[in-house]
Amino acid sequence: MTRFKNFRIRTQLSLLILITGVVCFLLHQFLWLHKWNVWEALAHNSVISLNIFPDLDDDFWLTIRQEALKYNIPESEDDTEAVEAIQPFFELADDYTGIYIYGLEDGAYRAGQFPRIMDSDNFRFTFDHFYQWTNGSGEISYDFPVEFQNGYAQVSFVFYHRTRFVMPYFAFCLGTSIVLFFAVILFFISRKMKSVVLLKQQILQMSTGDLTTPFPALGQDEIGILSHELDGLRLALQETITQEQESHRANQDLIAALSHDLRTPLTILKGYLEILKLNPKPDMQGKYLEQCLRKTDEIKEMTDRIFEYALVYEDAETPNLSPLSTEVLYQHLEENADFLRLIGFHTELSLPQTETVSFLGDTAMLKRIFSNLFSNIIKYGDKKEPVIITGSVEDKIVIVLKNTVKPEHSDACSTQIGLKSVRKMMELMDGTLDVEMSAPQFTARLCLPK
Repeated sequence: MTRFKNFRIRTQLSLLILITGVVCFLLHQFLWLHKWNVWEALAHNSVISLNIFPDLDDDFWLTIRQEALKYNIPESEDDTEAVEAIQPFFELADDYTGIYIYGLEDGAYRAGQFPRIMDSDNFRFTFDHFYQWTNGSGEISYDFPVEFQNGYAQVSFVFYHRTRFVMPYFAFCLGTSIVLFFAVILFFISRKMKSVVLLKQQILQMSTGDLTTPFPALGQDEIGILSHELDGLRLALQETITQEQESHRANQDLIAALSHDLRTPLTILKGYLEILKLNPKPDMQGKYLEQCLRKTDEIKEMTDRIFEYALVYEDAETPNLSPLSTEVLYQHLEENADFLRLIGFHTELSLPQTETVSFLGDTAMLKRIFSNLFSNIIKYGDKKEPVIITGSVEDKIVIVLKNTVKPEHSDACSTQIGLKSVRKMMELMDGTLDVEMSAPQFTARLCLPK
């Protein structure tokens, strides 16, 4: 049953029609095969008392033989007077009985009485249609010689009393099978329509903003697949809205924090500049200019954070990829390593001396990536410990940066916007960034496909 539910609706319906059709046909055949058992049961039922067949006992046949002795057999069917004279003999038959007289030696038809019920158009129409379907089950006949006044003749008795049971019973068998067939098919269609209605209600509920109620599991047919995909859409929408809300809150928090942080250095910078303007003493200019430069560095750092934040949470940026060689990477590493040495860091640079390898990258993004990473080293790195920079080329191009974090920054909380920015830019170039922070060590591992 479970496997049947996993089929497509067209396959389910085709199999259901085929199986139900076979079952209904077999049911019809079974009921029709046991028709006489049903007749016997109804005939002997004291409540229903089905008595549709005349009592063909010895008295009936004795009456026939006694009455036949009163009439002469017509010489032929054209003997009008003799045929007319024997008509009272045929009155012994009821409306559902036919009597036909044939010559005993030549078998020629002499006279007869057609069942009077056949004169009814409604009965005749029904009988003609049901006769072949019922294989003549409503008809029963007897043939035997009967002695008349002028000799013996072959008399045929045909009874149609069974038609009063056979035709309604056949209609009952046929109707039962057809009703069962359509009941099963309509039940299947009704179940599928209920699934569609349930799916519609769930979609309307989701359209009102309810993204927490899951879609029901409706099997593996088209409706079930649609329900599953809509549930995936619901989860995706829920995740997207949650991310947008978090991004919006983070954006507001960042703007509020930067607004507060920018106000302080700008106010101080403005105060220093006003002092320089109002009191232009040569011996004081150097001190205040140094303070101004320090504050401009703080403002620059804060504005850089805004750009990094935009890169992390916006999807609009598209890399300008072009074929580059590992020499470009090594050049950036050597330049930044030299700068670290100039400001007091001890660096250990280990780059492969083999032939260069090509990769797809964005030159501007590479500069920003290394600028972020080395800015973190300058800001948080401990000058007492070496900065280890290594490069290798195997299945991928791998760059590893290791440094020791200053004790005062080892437990500091950070938004890691810079690292998120680097990871986003690496992903745009089909690369990866793995960061391992095990105090006091910090390791950044960059991988780019060849």
